[in-house]
Formats: sequence, structure tokens, C-alpha cells
Amino acid sequence: MATKTSKDIRNESRFMVLRTVYARHTVTRAQISAETGLSPATVTTLVGELVEEGVLREAGQISSQGGRPTATFQANPSRGALLAVDVAETYVRVDLFDISLARLDQERVDLDPGAQSIETVAEHIRGCTDALLGRRPELAGHVLGAGVSLPGQVDPVRGIDVFAPNWGWHEVPLMEALERAVPVPVRIDNPLMALATGELWFGAGRRFRQFVAVNLGTGVGAGIIIDGQLLRGRGNSAGEWGHTTLIWNGRACPCGRSGCVETYIGAEGIRTTLSEIAPEHELLTVTHHRDFIERLMRAEATCDAAAQEALLRTGDYLSAAIGNLVNLLDPEHVSVLGWITRYAGTELHDRVRERIAQECLPGPSSTLSIEFTDADGEGVSLGMAVLALEGFLERVGLPSPSSALSPAAASTGPGTARTGWAVPHADASLPRR
Repeated sequence: MATKTSKDIRNESRFMVLRTVYARHTVTRAQISAETGLSPATVTTLVGELVEEGVLREAGQISSQGGRPTATFQANPSRGALLAVDVAETYVRVDLFDISLARLDQERVDLDPGAQSIETVAEHIRGCTDALLGRRPELAGHVLGAGVSLPGQVDPVRGIDVFAPNWGWHEVPLMEALERAVPVPVRIDNPLMALATGELWFGAGRRFRQFVAVNLGTGVGAGIIIDGQLLRGRGNSAGEWGHTTLIWNGRACPCGRSGCVETYIGAEGIRTTLSEIAPEHELLTVTHHRDFIERLMRAEATCDAAAQEALLRTGDYLSAAIGNLVNLLDPEHVSVLGWITRYAGTELHDRVRERIAQECLPGPSSTLSIEFTDADGEGVSLGMAVLALEGFLERVGLPSPSSALSPAAASTGPGTARTGWAVPHADASLPRR
């Protein structure tokens, strides 16, 4: 592991300051120092930089016992706005946030089943973005950046989608189409990294330094946080837990392998489990993933025996798969996130909590906490807004990364210098307000 430079340490400290401000909303320098462990002098310097750039603002003063009033600080919503784009296999969603990460507006379009091209996806993004900004003319020239999440193994350094099995994408260039669709600097990533980033800033990251954020949806994955930092791996594909083997010679997976975790606990995997239990069940005709999961959970709640058994088996598969993660990584905590958790009934939650100790070694399981979070996709949007914010801060000279892209991934060789940043405007630092 490379030795951290003083610049690395300063950037990590700035991230800790920002995360504290955003999580607590309004905070004093002393509170930041107490929560982060940074010295008062370091906090004063970093807060000063962020105030000067307009990212933070003084929110007011509180009286101190007989002394000078103490200043409080918060994120400055008037500094500008951010776009967060969540592209999934079944929808495109674009959210507009101010720089305090308050959601201002949202547009969404459902996608037809089957593979998509980056050109058609970009057109949907353009349509949603134009509609949002058309309703907010006051933001013209004040959108600071966009974060775009796309399915599969996304390489932000080279600006490509390395592999998205559900769409049959292999080494698909992304940035040219996205540059045309979104007229601001763009950062790309995948939903797993977005979810983990949101959880690091606003969820379990405030309580734990070693945790795993499990994503359940059409696909599945696991964001891994080690010592308070998101693990990306050499090529930004760390956490592809959904494509680890759960059952040898098991179900065929779109990735080309068999027995993958995703084929048992992803949306299609749950459908397959139901079909094995009740091949003629009426819910098997429901093609839309969210509709299928929602109706399955309703059937479970009304004591449909096949639905109950499907969810019990899914709970067993999920417990075994999480147990593998726990035994490998020994985290303090596991957050179970993703849109399936919005619909997941008590059968699934209770089954996992009942069985998880049986799937883990005694040491890791004795102190493990596990929590299901009802976010319904909000986590991806929030995470991409955070990544857009991090990108803006980097461009104005105040890098505050929650994770670092591997230098090895940047070694793309001659003729491949394009990165995952689209910067159509020379002046990234927009007027402060």
C-alpha cells in the first residue's frame, strides 16, 4: 500500500469535515473537531477554505457562557445545483439537488424490457434533464456537475461500461453520448458505488468504519467500506458479490457463469425460485420486476403458501451469501439496501436475522449488526449527487474524496486518454452566490 502524502491526509480530512457538516446540517467548528478527531486548527483552516469557495456558509452564532459567540456552519444551497442520474435496467431517473443535497425536483421514465444502447439511454437522460431545468430557469449557468450511474462494471477513468450482462454491453464507450445529453461536467459510476457512497456519507458510515452495503435489485452487489473509505479495487469492480458462486453448477447467469448469487436473490432469481415451487403461479406472468416483487410480498402477507416458501428460500440464500461476506471481511455492520428492500416483507427480514448466525463463524457473528433500509432507489441518486459534489470540489482545487480511483486503472496506454469526466465548460468554478 502506498504511503499517504500530506496532500492525501488533507484531502481525507476535508472529506471528514464535509461529511460531518452534511450529516449534522448545522454545526460548530468544535463539534466537527469532536466528531472527526481533527485538531481545532485543522478544522478552522478547512472550514475557511470551504467558506471561501462558497460551499459552506456561516449559519449564525450561538452564545457561549460568558465568552465570544460561537459561529455555526452549514452547506450553502445558493452555491449551485447538482444533477444525479440513476440508469437502471428498468428506468432512467434524474434528480436535481441543491449543493446542500436537498432534492429540488425529479424526472423519471420507464424503459422497455430488453437491451438498451447508450444512445437511447442518453436521449432519455437528455429529455429528463431538459424537463427539470426547464422548470428551474433560475439555475441556468449554476448547475455545477452531474453524477451518472449506469449498470454493470463501469470504469470512470476510461469512460466506458466494461460489462453490463443484462444489456449485453462489453467495453461500451459512454462519455460522448453523455456529453451531448448533459451540458455540465459529468462523473460516471455504477449503482453499487453510488449506494455505498450515500451510505458512507449519511448512513452506516456515521457509526461504523468497517461495513458492507448490500444492494438488492434487478442485480445485486456489495459496497465494501474499509477504515472509512470505499474500496474500489484495481478496475473499479470491487464488490461484484452478485457474481460470486453461491451454488456449484447452479442456475445460469447472464454473466456467462452459473450458480451466481444474483441468480438466487436478484429479482429474476426470486422469480425462478417461485417457479420451482409453483410452476403455474399467476405471478410468474408479471414481467415488470418491481410489480412482480411488490405483488409477491402482498401475496406473502395474505398467507399465499408458495409466496411464503419462495421468500423463506430467498432468505436462506441471502443469509448464506451475506455469511460469506462476513466471514471474508469481518465487518462491524451490514446494511441491506436497494429497491427490493422497500417491498421486502417480514418473512425475508426475519429469515435473514434468524439464520445469519448459522452462516457466520462465531467470532464475526457475535458482534455483527445487520439492518434493512427502505430507500427505494433514493440511495443511488443521493450517492451520485455526492459524487458530483466531490467532482466539483476537485475541479475547484478542494478535493474531498470518499474513495480513490486506482492509479492502475488510469494507465490506459496510448490513444486511450479519455477519462470519465466530461468538462464542456472551461470555467468549472461558477459564480458564488
